[in-house]
Amino acid sequence: MSRFSTLKRLAAATALLTVAVPPASATTWSVDKDASSVNFVAQQNGAPLEGRFQDWSADITLDLDALDAATISATVRPGSAQTGQSQVDQTLPGAAWFAASSFPEATFTSSDIVSTGDNAYEARGTLTIKGKSEPFTLPFTLAIDGDSAHAQASVSLARLVFGVGTDVSPPAVADPVTVNIDITATR
Repeated sequence: MSRFSTLKRLAAATALLTVAVPPASATTWSVDKDASSVNFVAQQNGAPLEGRFQDWSADITLDLDALDAATISATVRPGSAQTGQSQVDQTLPGAAWFAASSFPEATFTSSDIVSTGDNAYEARGTLTIKGKSEPFTLPFTLAIDGDSAHAQASVSLARLVFGVGTDVSPPAVADPVTVNIDITATR
């Protein structure tokens, strides 16, 4: 067999593999907002103060067999924070806290997602709050059952790094604040 024939067969085999094995792509998930939540817990004068962001969205593209193609982007509207305490709820959108009129959205955009163990992952990317962007890692667990997925995360967030609540220093309101995320989605 000539060298030309060998190269020709190799090229044909490569072309066949390219057609037969399409590149991996990630799956787009639709978040069930009624079954999902983005909550926070702050320590105020030594007692927990719990709240919830009412207005948020997330775009998730994820296939566990193609993590290199996975992306997560989320937007939270900080002015939607509710604690059930009217004085706190009126203060949070203000300039010293979320400055919601100037910065109506806080965002997280992943740059990569990696597995860290059984059903455990990290979304690494950039978190932007009040116009300040910082590298951020969001550890989460994920369980997929057929076309349904359930992800949970609990992360400590240093509010003062982002200029949130600059008029109240610890220990009156602790830094950091815990953010709890519970997402149910379908594909």
